[in-house]
Amino acid sequence: MRRIATLLALLFGMALAQEVHLMWSGAITGPTSDAGKYYAQGIEDYCKYANQEGLTGGLRIVCETRDDQYNNANTQRNFEQALERGDPAFLGYSTGGTLQLKPLIQEVGMTFIPASYHIGNIDPPNSDYLFLPIASYSEQVIALLEYIAKQEPGAKVALAVHPSPFGRAPVPDAKKAAAQLGIQIVEVQEMTKGLDYTATLKRFANEGVEYIVYQNVAGPVATMVKDAKRLGLTIKHAGAHYAGGPDLLRLAGDAAEGFIWVTSYYMPDEDVPAAAFVRKLGKRFKRPADTLESVHYPSGMLAAAIAIEAIKRAHAAGKPVTGDPGRAAVYQQMLGLDFDPGLAVGPVTYSKEDHVGVDKLRVLQARGGRFVPITKPFQSKLFRKVHYGK
Repeated sequence: MRRIATLLALLFGMALAQEVHLMWSGAITGPTSDAGKYYAQGIEDYCKYANQEGLTGGLRIVCETRDDQYNNANTQRNFEQALERGDPAFLGYSTGGTLQLKPLIQEVGMTFIPASYHIGNIDPPNSDYLFLPIASYSEQVIALLEYIAKQEPGAKVALAVHPSPFGRAPVPDAKKAAAQLGIQIVEVQEMTKGLDYTATLKRFANEGVEYIVYQNVAGPVATMVKDAKRLGLTIKHAGAHYAGGPDLLRLAGDAAEGFIWVTSYYMPDEDVPAAAFVRKLGKRFKRPADTLESVHYPSGMLAAAIAIEAIKRAHAAGKPVTGDPGRAAVYQQMLGLDFDPGLAVGPVTYSKEDHVGVDKLRVLQARGGRFVPITKPFQSKLFRKVHYGK
């Protein structure tokens, strides 16, 4: 009877709790959906977990994930509907959609947390309300180039990128960094999903390319590394966050052996609390094995955790958390946010000057069918030098 009474009290409390809506718009289908579908599941599950575990400060957070099919017009429509409803923050996805929305985000003062880690999102103008969950693509790629330069000074590198603002995002900073590192970027090749990359790879080999660095999602990267193995090429492969991880291993098999990868997240098989937490949530909400193994699942969790923490703190400070006043209150909390949801290799910290949450990365390598860390968490000093002149 006591358990029933407790459950009824909990349900009654939830029924009385103020509802706050939080929307994500991203690619559950269409281009890059091999990442987006898992990201959406991470948002959904963390939101349910936060409500169940009382991490919302007495609020009931209603998370809605919408499939925009990687279409900027759909993203803008979803953002405008969230704004009209009075949502205090918004979770975005694509680079193109985020960049297109920047002026509107600035005009309405909506905290915006994208899945895109393009440094241009938080560069002026119109960048006050944009917050990256982890280090940018530019820092990720430069971290890889720094690692390559240490292993093979003077190496020749090709960049293989997604044919979109997402893919092109780190290219200018990468070129500057390569010049300072003494390595040569011989070509920047845009990749189209599903093609045979034989001709491209043979051209790279003829140009003396020793490393291909990918800024892409795992699908086309898997095709290229499999083609390279089939051709018997000795070119090494490396990739930024969306290019690698367990998703790549599932798609490329043993062709991914030796792949060098950089991310801010732990691997699902690591013996650390963050990985255990992700596995626990996946099992609680009955997610299949491919979800639990995808790095994009905790990525979605982290975005949701950041927004929910800021909303909770605004509410605890006695501020409204919906409409115009709610947006202003949540933004003020974002500027001083410092907490560790236990999902990545460092805490989330923001300030007025720093709009990168988890600012540390690790380099990992595919060995024996799993990614293992080959560096400790670090920041790239060279990135700050080439991008900010510091």
